[in-house]
Amino acid sequence: MTSSSRRFALDVLAATLVALAAGCGRSDGSKEYAAARAAYEVRDLRKAEKLIGECVRLAPQNVDALVTAARIKMDLGSMAEARDITDRAKELAGGDADVRLLDAQLAYYQQEYDRAIETFSAIAGDAETDAGVRSQALSGVGVVEMSRNETDLARIAFLKAVRLDRRNPAAWYHLGHLYHRLGYNEAALEQFDIFVRLEETASRRVQDVQRSMIPKIKDEIARQAAERPGASSRDSAASAKALADAEAAWKKGQYKTAKGRYMEAFASDPLSYPAAIGVAKALEKTDATADGQKKTFEYYKSACMLRPSAISTFLKTGELAMKLGHYATAVEIYSRALAADPTNFMVVDGLIRALRKTGSEGSRIAASYQAYRDLITKKR
Repeated sequence: MTSSSRRFALDVLAATLVALAAGCGRSDGSKEYAAARAAYEVRDLRKAEKLIGECVRLAPQNVDALVTAARIKMDLGSMAEARDITDRAKELAGGDADVRLLDAQLAYYQQEYDRAIETFSAIAGDAETDAGVRSQALSGVGVVEMSRNETDLARIAFLKAVRLDRRNPAAWYHLGHLYHRLGYNEAALEQFDIFVRLEETASRRVQDVQRSMIPKIKDEIARQAAERPGASSRDSAASAKALADAEAAWKKGQYKTAKGRYMEAFASDPLSYPAAIGVAKALEKTDATADGQKKTFEYYKSACMLRPSAISTFLKTGELAMKLGHYATAVEIYSRALAADPTNFMVVDGLIRALRKTGSEGSRIAASYQAYRDLITKKR
């Protein structure tokens, strides 16, 4: 992750930190503090820096002002100064949530990832801390794990964050980017849509998502569909007729006939989920050979790609992948299913089983998913 994207990554958390620092609460420096916050909110950083510096001079014990001053210094790239100010805030109120979050975020910006994870995790695990703050800390854990290319650990952190506070925009936003990185475009689109609905103001980030990310993902989804073999010559009418014939034969128990009609329907329209799943089920009924199982599996995979929300189809496909010994493929299938339904126990259990079959690294990740599985089993 580049330095610029690293700074961009925790903007939503930064907004939370500023919101937590709600005001000076003193007569000395209060005017400067209010003006500094106003300048900061419109990203006039130099003006904000000057004003907050005056506030800190007038009220050197004001923790809110110190937190804001450190945030401004970080955004200006003055990390050493930000660290000095943060340490002063820690001396005065090291146990305060906004100070702890600030300290963790600064560690992240300075690429001290282990310390950032440790600090964010300590906040997230503190049962006495407000659930919203703990959720923000888990979002921080997820961002750091993404920077370390620990995609699964990042996803688990974001899912935990959402469980604690479904109105945490940072968790939805970063989960959207994570799924886009993985190529789970439909899931990414859903996360970004939720993020936009949760944000109350048309911030720079919201505008970027609305004007850039969402249109980009929709274009990618459309392009992927258009690039499927045979998509350019789809004959929906012919496919619908063959589907009707297939379903009629299926109801009569004429599975071989149904298989042929389903295959015709899929050949006419390779974007038809009913045709793909129909072929898969008909093959499963009519061909138990090793070759037949492989063909069945391929059609089930096609059905999964055509309808990413079809959890029962993903579960069946994952089961077949495990039976055929395609453990890495099973991991991917269950992983995509989890993006569509993050609290489905059968999906999480399938992912854990598949990961454990892939070796020591998979077992390490499986342990984290098992902890997540245990969490979602508990009542809130």
